[in-house]
Amino acid sequence: MSDEIATGVDFPALRARLGAKALSLPLIFSVGGEILAAEPPPGVAVQRIAILGSLTTDFIARAAACALALEGVWPVIYQAPFGSLIQEALDPGSALHRFAPDCVLLATDWRDGVDPLPIGADSDTIAASRADKVALFENLWQALARGGRCRILQHLMVPPPMRFCGPAERFAEAAPERQVAALNAALLAAGRGRVSWIETDRLAAEAGFVRFASPANYYAARTGFDQRHLPDYVAYFRAAFRAAFGRAKKALVLDLDNTLWGGVIGDDGVGGITLGPGSPAGEAFADWQDYLRALRARGIVLAVCSKNDPEIAATGFTHPATRLAREDFAAFECSWDNKADGLKRIAQALNLGLDSLIFLDDNPAECDLVAGALPEVAVVPLGDDPGRFIEKLDAARWLYLESYTAEDLARAEAYAAREAAAAEARGATDLGSYLDGLAMRGRIWRPEEGDIARVAQLEQKTNQFNLTTRRFSEAEIRAFLADDDAIVLAFHLRDKFGDHGLVSTLIARPEADGETLHIASWLMSCRVFSRTAEGFILRHLLALARARGFTHLTGEYRPTAKNGVVADLYPRLGFTPRAAAGEAGAALLWERPVDAGDAITTAIAPA
Repeated sequence: MSDEIATGVDFPALRARLGAKALSLPLIFSVGGEILAAEPPPGVAVQRIAILGSLTTDFIARAAACALALEGVWPVIYQAPFGSLIQEALDPGSALHRFAPDCVLLATDWRDGVDPLPIGADSDTIAASRADKVALFENLWQALARGGRCRILQHLMVPPPMRFCGPAERFAEAAPERQVAALNAALLAAGRGRVSWIETDRLAAEAGFVRFASPANYYAARTGFDQRHLPDYVAYFRAAFRAAFGRAKKALVLDLDNTLWGGVIGDDGVGGITLGPGSPAGEAFADWQDYLRALRARGIVLAVCSKNDPEIAATGFTHPATRLAREDFAAFECSWDNKADGLKRIAQALNLGLDSLIFLDDNPAECDLVAGALPEVAVVPLGDDPGRFIEKLDAARWLYLESYTAEDLARAEAYAAREAAAAEARGATDLGSYLDGLAMRGRIWRPEEGDIARVAQLEQKTNQFNLTTRRFSEAEIRAFLADDDAIVLAFHLRDKFGDHGLVSTLIARPEADGETLHIASWLMSCRVFSRTAEGFILRHLLALARARGFTHLTGEYRPTAKNGVVADLYPRLGFTPRAAAGEAGAALLWERPVDAGDAITTAIAPA
């Protein structure tokens, strides 16, 4: 980093430079260097990032700086001294811990994972070596997490490029390639809920192991991989960062004509569009639809935004080769308005932020319009070759999940149920009778082992109905569950249209006076807003509080750019202010007696 600190950075212009065209190595080095040498511009969110590695990390720091700038965040980066990964992490007095990072990147290398074992080493020896390494990383993660205040990103290890004696290596457990594969699998299991992984092993496989991590680069500069792959690395880094900080994309919004099929449905009719066997393009469109259907089954919401007549557009899904049905789309925005306005309506209909959407279109003009009007929306220009559509969506790494939960796999049906309920609401004249007509049933319980991943997922992803956005990790949730004094609740909802799954969580802890129970976190999925679930949950919490002898309940609201929907939650539930908000963005503390006689209404019956 330069000794002179630049000031007055034009952050929007800097982001525009990075996003104007495909990233290149010179651009990453130039802009990344500018960021590392500058002070944070006023009004821009800042993340403190520490980078630790057993090899050179300066080029990774520049890529990380560009990645965070593209995410709308200004990075303040600390690089640990060369080769000091373990010392810096485990020493509580190190410069790393004094830096107090929000996020740590562990830039590991295969040399950190491969022991020089005899090629014929027995399974027990190899397993013991692997267990030692996993235990070391678990110690590092615990030291770095700082009680949940710091997120951890880590490279998956890339196998070494040497192949020794070919196929024989595949049968030898001590072979370096097999050691790395087994260690990666063990680390993924041990780090679940604690680490967001940068899939450098997949990046290396795509690039070619020798090209990605040539020994020449290691000997020349002690780098773990060839710097020419930094543009692709940025996308992988951004994916892991989004997962770690609850910025995951949730919905794909697609055009129709020349995007889901070839041709124009309004001109060519169902029989004239290109889809399915008979032509290369038709087969590619069919495979693309298969891929989208598979994403939907994994919890990605599908929507349509097309300049079309809605009734004519829907006929495209009656084609004999279609893999998708009209019902597969949670929102279907077909009109002759501009697509930026259509995307706003879709976000409102799905109760999602614009920054949760990915827009895909074959028309570059439409993509440019959306990118300019709605910079929060991720835009994927598909071009005119359907055989590359999957590749283009994959390349940006917008879709990244740490693991699948039962709610992910049932999300498509949950959104279908939500849309059915919304359709009924549009014909209702009385809110109370409409809610009663949904025949909602709720269940509240203390989460069990199988629920923890979903509870943590809600903590990381929920932005709107999130009173404090503290974002507890899996490890912290386990700690709450192990604490007999803490109350941890999970809420499940179903109605006559379907099962919405585990959609709300609440964590409460006693205050120091022993008489007050404090709500530390309260979250709810946007799928079930305005269903009176908050009243159902509060009734249960008050009953628990009374049974444990508490006299008062307090709750905290910390305003953010996205959680205004719950700004009045506590007063609506009978709480009164306990402390004023003070300066902008400060917390507001609310309280209510546990035995207050006012009624808490809900249209949800116990399951």
